[in-house]
Amino acid sequence: MATTLIQQIEEAARFTAVHAASAPEDTASVPWLLTGAVLMVQQACTRALSEAGAELPAMPGPAELVARVADAEHLAQPYTAPLKPAHHRALDAVIAARNSFMHPRPDGLAIDARALPDGLEVATGLVRHLLLTQPVRPSMVSEAEAASIRHSLDLIDMSLDFWRTVLA
Repeated sequence: MATTLIQQIEEAARFTAVHAASAPEDTASVPWLLTGAVLMVQQACTRALSEAGAELPAMPGPAELVARVADAEHLAQPYTAPLKPAHHRALDAVIAARNSFMHPRPDGLAIDARALPDGLEVATGLVRHLLLTQPVRPSMVSEAEAASIRHSLDLIDMSLDFWRTVLA
């Protein structure tokens, strides 16, 4: 089975959108929402950096990839992700929550959902910037792939807006 990285991003975005819609009412979807969001970010960062010809470490973590796409030395302007320190912190909270799910502890899982919508919004904004708004090469995402990814990102953002009202 061979799938392109863009196809994988499309799938991760769809997967994440499904769990974003369920998360406000089904806590079992929250870890999967986090997993999909972090994967989608890693994939989009990898795609943008590789299109730019940047050298990638063999097994980069999500925070490292995000730092690289936000650094003009790794991803030249105007493609550099416009992330402020608060954006990095919000996304770090999502990555940490995902890590607590992916690396289980004997005492179980405890995630503070109130801290997540801001970081998830940063994730969708980052993917949108790297693939749709300011791609390194416009041809790296076809129109159909872009429409599919955009639709999933919009669904995630809409779910996050609802989730904030539930958490308030």
